[in-house]
Amino acid sequence: MEGTQINNLEKWNYKKHTKELPTDAFGDIEFENLGKRGKYIRLSCDTDSETLYDLMTQHWHLKTPNLIISVTGGAKNFALKPRMRKIVSRLIYIAQSKGAWIFTGGTHYGLMKYIGEVVRDNTISRTSEENVVAIGIAAWGMVSNRENLIRSCDAETYYSAHYILDDLKRDPLYCLDNNHTHLILVDNGTHGYPATEAKLRTQLEKYISERIIPDSNYGGKIPIVCFAQGGGKETLKAINTAVKSKIPCVVVEGSGQIADVIASLVEAEGILTSSSVQERLLRHLPRTVSRLSEEETESWIRWIKEILENPHLLTVIKIEEAGDEIVSNAISFALYKAFSTNEQDKDNWNGQLKLLLEWNQLDLASEEIFTNDRRWESADLQDVMFTALVKDRPKFVRLFLENGLNLRKFLTNDVLTELYTNNFSSLVFKNLQIAKNSYNDALLTFVWKMVEDFRRGNKKEDKNIKDDVEVQLLDKSLLTRHPLQALFIWAVLQNKKELSKVIWEQTRGCTLAALGASKLLKSLAKVKNDINAAGESEELANEYETRAVELFTECYSSDEDLAEQLLIYSCDAWGGSNCLELAVEAKDQQFIAQPGVQNFLSKQWYGEISRDTKNWKIILCLFLFPLIGCGFISFRKKPVERSKKLFLYYASFFTSPFVVFSWTVIFYIAFLLLFAYVLLMDFQKEPTTLELILYVLVFILLCDEVRQWYMNGNKYFVDLWNVMDTLGIIYFIAGIVFRLNSSNETAWYSGRVIFCLDYIIFTLRLIHIFTVSRNLGPKIIMLQRMLIDVFFFLFLFAVWMVAFGVARQGILRKNEHRWEWIFRSVIYEPYLAMFGQYPDDIDGTTYSFEHCTFTGNESKPLCVEVDSNNHPRFPEWITIPLVCIYMLSTNILLVNLLIAMFGYTVGSVQENNDQVWKFQRYFLVQEYCSRLMIPFPFVIFAYIYMVMRKCCCKNEYRQPSICCSRNEDNETLAWEAVMKENYLVRINTKANDSSEEMAQRFRQLDLKLNDLKFLLKDIANKLR
Repeated sequence: MEGTQINNLEKWNYKKHTKELPTDAFGDIEFENLGKRGKYIRLSCDTDSETLYDLMTQHWHLKTPNLIISVTGGAKNFALKPRMRKIVSRLIYIAQSKGAWIFTGGTHYGLMKYIGEVVRDNTISRTSEENVVAIGIAAWGMVSNRENLIRSCDAETYYSAHYILDDLKRDPLYCLDNNHTHLILVDNGTHGYPATEAKLRTQLEKYISERIIPDSNYGGKIPIVCFAQGGGKETLKAINTAVKSKIPCVVVEGSGQIADVIASLVEAEGILTSSSVQERLLRHLPRTVSRLSEEETESWIRWIKEILENPHLLTVIKIEEAGDEIVSNAISFALYKAFSTNEQDKDNWNGQLKLLLEWNQLDLASEEIFTNDRRWESADLQDVMFTALVKDRPKFVRLFLENGLNLRKFLTNDVLTELYTNNFSSLVFKNLQIAKNSYNDALLTFVWKMVEDFRRGNKKEDKNIKDDVEVQLLDKSLLTRHPLQALFIWAVLQNKKELSKVIWEQTRGCTLAALGASKLLKSLAKVKNDINAAGESEELANEYETRAVELFTECYSSDEDLAEQLLIYSCDAWGGSNCLELAVEAKDQQFIAQPGVQNFLSKQWYGEISRDTKNWKIILCLFLFPLIGCGFISFRKKPVERSKKLFLYYASFFTSPFVVFSWTVIFYIAFLLLFAYVLLMDFQKEPTTLELILYVLVFILLCDEVRQWYMNGNKYFVDLWNVMDTLGIIYFIAGIVFRLNSSNETAWYSGRVIFCLDYIIFTLRLIHIFTVSRNLGPKIIMLQRMLIDVFFFLFLFAVWMVAFGVARQGILRKNEHRWEWIFRSVIYEPYLAMFGQYPDDIDGTTYSFEHCTFTGNESKPLCVEVDSNNHPRFPEWITIPLVCIYMLSTNILLVNLLIAMFGYTVGSVQENNDQVWKFQRYFLVQEYCSRLMIPFPFVIFAYIYMVMRKCCCKNEYRQPSICCSRNEDNETLAWEAVMKENYLVRINTKANDSSEEMAQRFRQLDLKLNDLKFLLKDIANKLR
């Protein structure tokens, strides 16, 4: 604005005595020596609010705010209290997390300066998208050094003003704050007159608060809240204007001045009178009020009364109670009171609920919205339910479920697709894909395909890929039957701890779901690069394992038979796996080791034989068959018909997995004895009868391995014992090929050597049988883990061995060309030195030339290099210390390191000795339960029958059964749901009891402290 000439007697008026011109001050502002940049503009005080808002959003590219926080008060310099600084810090955090704009006076003084500092501190390590938008609205006529902001004549487009912030300058004008991101400088043609920007700021705030935003969570509008601290006349006028505009205000009690006046009157009881208002003003603003005229005092009192006529728009927070959540709670409560009392929105319960959900105010929602006199339909809560899931508000999810939301109806295909596409972390999907490729198990593959199908939006991008089409069809059928499991997997994959627990409580098959979550989380934890994230996944996986254990214990204590049905219940939503399979894949040893699971495995292990029967009785009956029918063995079920009693007893006995195992062990030992006899005493040029029998037994072993490979697929080679079986059979076949070539002596002998080495493999395979023993089983696990320790130890030892071997060979000998002797000198002899064999060729006084060769043509080591006197040339002062250092490093350091590693491994297994054995026992039980119930070697007849049936008979097509469709499954799951409710009630009661116990302890401690306090007072009085 540019001033015009006026009459000295005429009162100045900016509308009459100024005229508007295009602004000459806008662009970027850079603060000298501070490196801070921001946007600024000088504009008329009559600028239209819509024009200004368009400038901010379209030209300054500010995102539409989710909230406006208008800060007023404390415009003069003062020392900010630590508690007030904490409140300001939380205010900036709220603005940053909610996407809010902060309006202040924009100057480098008072509260505005401190707000700028907190904005600076909170955005140092943030990206520009996360920066706080702090907008300062100041009077152009009150800005110091404002001439630096006026654009030069040659600046047509971009302009960067260099502003000098001189806060030490004695000047009634104000310096702009360097930490505000945007500055709006309001001009009405005056110089040195404050508060000329108030009108424009008020109009802008009102305009923004009345804008209709379709995606807003506040009834379609942008909420605005006035935050008042301290202050004087201008702060009072700002609060008065805000209240008249129906804008809620948060007042900080304890910050001084006008804020304390209003706070004290809000909390005062009785009728508000002018005298009580004036008394508060004199108490909190004695100097300011004493300088006011009577007319001004009445104006102040009138403004305060007008403010207090709308108590629902006032929220007071006490500075001494400043905590992490007090500011957030105050703002949310203020917005809710203003929203719920507004004539237009007081019946908009959905909008009020969205507001409370946005601010995570569960107590307000429970007390004010979900009351007994209001009934909610499931459809009314679906929008807020989706928001609660996305924003990870587990308590609100539980609240909606308790008030009538039907989760199954809510989880449509569109909802799940939206969750898995726009609200699913790409990093989680990448980790899931890595885990699927690394482990390639059924559950990970199934989950990855399901997520991939959702992320593609159910669009068949390549119709030629048959497998993808089948997966999509499967997933669509799954959605109609298992939407809760799909939602639970979504929450688990993203580590939404509390939210996943709430959803878990709603699912069917909770035990299976808990074990599936444990499996997924442990698999993802192994491929995550972030150690903290991996640790969180491991922790959550352990929690779900604990839940599965505790829930199954609750079920087993109620009904053993139904609990055992839960163990073998499988569901397509978890890749078709059952509880036992998922627990084993996740290595949930605690679940497998619990008594209920072990009793179930024992039933499988003994078959129809009673578990009370002693093992020695069963083994004795293997040789004395008639004892079976004489009642020597007890069975779980007794046949009704006596005529079939004997047959059923014999059938039940010989089809028991334990009996099959015992027969297998006996015949396998006989096989090893026969193998040893043939190798040591009966290995002729042509195969003898015993050797041919040996070939037949190995062929039967081959048939059994082929059957296992056919049944298990790629999982067959995961078991190292299966790999050992395969190697043993391959070596045996190779030995037969060489051995049958009896005309060639070398080939015949090579076959015998191969048989001898193969015998080692077959004999070591016997170790697997010992896992059935409670005492020997853990020892075998110790050996397996110690072999891993040895493998890593050899890397360390190889460094010392190669370093010493090469140096020793190079010092002692010259140009050895025989590779076998180089290997002996560099590798073999240093290896033996680790076990105490001292090298005898490094000491010249004891070296003998009789045991070496100078030419290298004999089967002796090459002699050491000699000098002109035919004495060993090597320097003993190097070789002897070198050997001493090597043997010290290997025999003392490395060997003891290996022993320490062994000790740690043994100790770690020994701590969970029983649990580890029970977990390994599962594999042995399942192996023999999955075998044909015919003892070795008679199982060959069953294999012949199966091959003939496969070749002669047509395959019968069987319709695959749909999970959860059988009545038995539904009854079991319904019973499990009841047990789950009992379990949840029990743990909640236990948590409440522990809380009450802790509160009781605190009360007792408080009483003791009070008694001690009175005792100290009595002692002090007596001393006086």
